[in-house]
Amino acid sequence: MRRLFAHGFPGKYGGASTELHHQIKLWLAMGIEVHLIPSYDNATHEPLYSELVQSGVVIHPRNEWDAIQPDDVVMGFCNSEFLEHLPEIHARTKRTVFINCMTWLFDKEKQRMAEGLIALFLYQNEQVRQKNMPLLQSLNPDPRIKHLTFTPYFDATAFPFIENRAEDHFGCGRISRQDADKYAANTLHIYEYFVAPVMKRGLFLGFDARSEAKIGRPYSWITTACDSSIISQQDFYKHCQIILQPSDTTENWPRVGFEAMASGSVLIVDDRGGWQQMIEHGKTGFLCKHERDFIYYASKMAYEPELRREVAHNAHLRGLELGGFEKAEASWELVFQVLDQIE
Repeated sequence: MRRLFAHGFPGKYGGASTELHHQIKLWLAMGIEVHLIPSYDNATHEPLYSELVQSGVVIHPRNEWDAIQPDDVVMGFCNSEFLEHLPEIHARTKRTVFINCMTWLFDKEKQRMAEGLIALFLYQNEQVRQKNMPLLQSLNPDPRIKHLTFTPYFDATAFPFIENRAEDHFGCGRISRQDADKYAANTLHIYEYFVAPVMKRGLFLGFDARSEAKIGRPYSWITTACDSSIISQQDFYKHCQIILQPSDTTENWPRVGFEAMASGSVLIVDDRGGWQQMIEHGKTGFLCKHERDFIYYASKMAYEPELRREVAHNAHLRGLELGGFEKAEASWELVFQVLDQIE
């Protein structure tokens, strides 16, 4: 039986932590012995702690490197602490893996590449691999260091499809971390100017002082919540007939996309980054190059409910295709075959 360690801890909200949670479900189903080494104390207080223990995950004390054996795989999911502690990890196993969920390289990631401390770089998006791999190889041309694209698993059962929604208002919203870069400066302008045949009701999940400093105070018809401890992701998607999400960032392989497609909330997003691989414009969502596009497609979805339902169903099938169990399992088997060859 393979043993796999992940440094950090999964969560219910946020890209990398949520992705780790779903991969753990897949690894366990594949018969892999999963260990977590948290990067902080009091992991017992984490919302997923009991679920993980009951499912058989072994949870170690903070940074317990002595538990690692030479044949073990140790992964960091977009985890700066993993990069910081790599010398200690690499001293115990050479099977080190880093998954960068951004579209750019961390300075510490480049340093660890130059030092030869990362055996395998994993990417969710092939375009990002093609962009970043040459940059990393210029720092260390060692051919033993591998770069692979994998298929992340998404557990769609956690986000049931919502067929029937309120008809007395049109629900719209956006969901992300609270970081200012996750918001486009013209977000409120877009929300103000799209039109609907009934009252609009907005919901921003992931909003705090940083977000407000970037875009201003939302209108009275838009409710905000700092994080999912106030409004669950499932309740957010139940509210949102559309996800209207202009952003200043370029997304890599956004988990929001999978959650929205599973739930039946139509995506209206930027025409760049991972959205371009996820969405077939006009069929499974809408890709926007300008604020006029966001306003137009949001209005179109409000006034054409049958088309909106058709797009939502198409997107649901697309999400199952992109992140389904069989495809992800086959992808991870290839990853483990490569790791098994590392000595």
